[in-house]
Amino acid sequence: MKRRRIHIADDSPAQEPMLPLINIVFLLLIFFMIAGSLQKLGPFDVDPPASHTAESQPEDTIVVWFGKEGEVGLGDHTGTLENLSSFLPEDYIGRPVEIRADRSTDGAKVVALLKRLQELGVDKVQLMTAMEAEQE
Repeated sequence: MKRRRIHIADDSPAQEPMLPLINIVFLLLIFFMIAGSLQKLGPFDVDPPASHTAESQPEDTIVVWFGKEGEVGLGDHTGTLENLSSFLPEDYIGRPVEIRADRSTDGAKVVALLKRLQELGVDKVQLMTAMEAEQE
């Protein structure tokens, strides 16, 4: 039996490997997926009331979530107005508190939350609203 030799021509253009490029694309995709979702979500969903103006909040703001049925949430904790003090951080005095209440929450319940925060010694309170499109 006669052996045949296979000759590979060296004059063909060199092909660049695609694997490193694909790896970089996937790493960038993962990075932007993680970096794009850095907003911390509350313990439950709220639909804030609309507003025509907006201001940015200071970095040390404590965010209190207030639901339709009067449930209160802070971080990963949920409860009622009575045990709100157990949710607040130890250094809450002097820090601003932002209330994110649902737009269908009864106004009397929001006033009760404000009174409870006043009893606890909070003196800076902001009510979070959603930006409303310009009315034409």
